[in-house]
Amino acid sequence: MKGLSPLDIKLLRDIWHMRGQVIAVGIIVACGVAIMVMALGTLSTLSASRDAYYERYRFADVFASVRRAPENIASRLHEISGVQTVETRIVRLVILRIQNVEEPANAQIVSLPDEGESILNRIVLFQGRYPEPRSPDEIIISNAFAEANRLETGDAIEAVMNGRLRSLTVVGIGDSPEFIYALGPGTLLPDDRLFGIFWMRRRAMEAAFDLDGAFNNVSLTVAPGTDTDTVIDLADDVLAPYGGTGAFDRSDQLSNAFVDSEMNQLKTMAQIIPAVFLIVSAVLIHSILNRLIQTERQQIGLIKAFGYSRSEITWHYLKFAIAITAGGVIAGFALGFVLQNL
Repeated sequence: MKGLSPLDIKLLRDIWHMRGQVIAVGIIVACGVAIMVMALGTLSTLSASRDAYYERYRFADVFASVRRAPENIASRLHEISGVQTVETRIVRLVILRIQNVEEPANAQIVSLPDEGESILNRIVLFQGRYPEPRSPDEIIISNAFAEANRLETGDAIEAVMNGRLRSLTVVGIGDSPEFIYALGPGTLLPDDRLFGIFWMRRRAMEAAFDLDGAFNNVSLTVAPGTDTDTVIDLADDVLAPYGGTGAFDRSDQLSNAFVDSEMNQLKTMAQIIPAVFLIVSAVLIHSILNRLIQTERQQIGLIKAFGYSRSEITWHYLKFAIAITAGGVIAGFALGFVLQNL
């Protein structure tokens, strides 16, 4: 132990003699730090993944609904300063009849362009294909709904569309950044068994809901740095004569709000739970130090007699607390990184 002062040697001996308590407190510190590292790392990864997902599949910035608006209104929306992309569509709620499901089920049908993919809120296709332009009964269904009801491509689903019962054929299963969480009407939590998202070609939906040459829903993207509130106000002015119900941005979009809520809960967990562990460990360290000082009063007197100052003795006992905490922090960071990458 060359190079160590007598107080440092005493510190190592104290840690060894009290190794059970030291390890116990170190584990508590490590647990708190590991939870914080894991939660913050997971939060960072989720945030980056969400942003990349939104960008890749072109999640819209502004959404609006109307009762019925002619298609040429889209050009007026495009003239709003800062608006980059406008995509009109038809969105309707339908009642479903699903085999082996007794409770009433619903779906929100969203129109697709008659050719190709949507410009905004694109679909991630997991199985199957897009509906054929001239096949009015072909649909894509959301992945969560398909899994909850054990549906696959080729299956048929009966739906009441505008008062008429129709048999729809599943040709694809996918997801969209707009519907990471799909909430049915009047529900507070997603119920994937009783509510799903369907996508159908625009022409088929126009015929089914008597909306030829019209739309009832529109999505917009805005240029970076654009004041979204101003765009919303101007869009409301354009859509108000057509029964506009009020445009809103991503923060008020149901699915995105649910995702934000989940991430905020994770952020809260990363702050509160580690704090509890660290407070408990601080109380225990204080208790251990207090007991150690009480039992070493005579030794402290002898140490002073050998010429050590009060500050040197205080620093000696502080190093005891620092050693316990440092060991727990190092172990906690290592454990947190391991858990984060599992």
